[in-house]
Amino acid sequence: MKRILSGLLALCLLWSLPVTAAARSRTPTLACRDDGDSILLTLEDLEDKVYAIQAELTFRGEYPDASFQCDIRGAYSPDCHVKISGKNTIVTVYICAGEGVLNDGRTLRLGSLDAGKSCGLPERADLILLDQNLNALESGGRADITSIGDRKDAYRVRVLTAKNGEAEARPTSAEEGETVTVTVTPDEGYTLDRLTAKDSRNRELTLTAAGTRRYTFVMPGSDVELEAVFIPGEDETPLPFTDISPSDWCYDAVRYVYQKGLMNGTSTTTFTPNNTTTRGMIVAILYRLEGSPDAGLSNFTDVLPTAYYASAVAWASANGIVNGYSDGTFRPNNPITREQMAAFLYRYAGYKGRDISARADLNGYLDAAQIAGYAVEPIQWANAQGLINGTSSTTLSPTGNATRAQVAVILTRFAQNVVQ
Repeated sequence: MKRILSGLLALCLLWSLPVTAAARSRTPTLACRDDGDSILLTLEDLEDKVYAIQAELTFRGEYPDASFQCDIRGAYSPDCHVKISGKNTIVTVYICAGEGVLNDGRTLRLGSLDAGKSCGLPERADLILLDQNLNALESGGRADITSIGDRKDAYRVRVLTAKNGEAEARPTSAEEGETVTVTVTPDEGYTLDRLTAKDSRNRELTLTAAGTRRYTFVMPGSDVELEAVFIPGEDETPLPFTDISPSDWCYDAVRYVYQKGLMNGTSTTTFTPNNTTTRGMIVAILYRLEGSPDAGLSNFTDVLPTAYYASAVAWASANGIVNGYSDGTFRPNNPITREQMAAFLYRYAGYKGRDISARADLNGYLDAAQIAGYAVEPIQWANAQGLINGTSSTTLSPTGNATRAQVAVILTRFAQNVVQ
């Protein structure tokens, strides 16, 4: 995870730097294609191994709810950064390889950007590609902005109307060999019974699980018909993470935060429950929990406007949920401590108008005196709410770091028992 965060930071820092690699025989192309429901992003003419990507797209009009769905297996892609500038919307997408390299050939399907059905194609598209050492391979790059109707070899995906749920294919049109992602959403009280994709000859295609309620298939040389059938029952869709099992103490909490979109995996198949979390990550999670409201820019010197957590930090700072340090920094990449976590949650609960008067007696903990002054009441409250308990019967470990598993459990309790 440390390497992923370093990659994202490097993308932000390198946005205005010159290219360090030698000129290539062909310039990589960021292809932006409108399929009617979303903008499909594909990198073409790649000659180097790519480990991280930043793509910036400028749309005419205001689209504050723009979102990006990454289709690269094993990649980490935080929420896209959306900025309204004048009469334009600038959407910045970040993608980093969890392990290894992003591309294994000259073409790389990035994913789909949903900015609104009336957004149309971007007026401008720019990108940065980074190598294994996080040096820029290409700055700028050629943009190929075309409508799906201009692609003579594109085939359609027809989704049959389903009862008690729905299925959505992205893209709705694709060329032979492209990957199509299907997301199924059962109605409450129902679960997916079967999902089938058939070509024009009624031959069933192979569907591959790509996350909770997500599947992929490779587009054949014909149109495809997709059908989802839902039956009564609780949704038992397993988590896609191989490092979390149903017997783990944090499994239900990880399922909750993942399905609610509060936390993502570190890749499509890993959650890395024992990794630490950072201050920027936690603020971004609370920002998602709040619905990602509009936010300006923060005054912290180390929070770049293009960072994935920039809007979250600006929102949280403006509403008194987080504070920075005396030197004017926020230190978003520092691992968050348990007492900082308690303070963030305490202030957010107060911001939401919840009762934050409960206080637990911490005298039984031998290290209670180590709690920083600002965090005494927040930890008393969090302990009384059952959000942050002792690491043993006699220790609170206020300055200890919170793992991803611990954060998942704390956020689940907070969302279910305090915010809701």
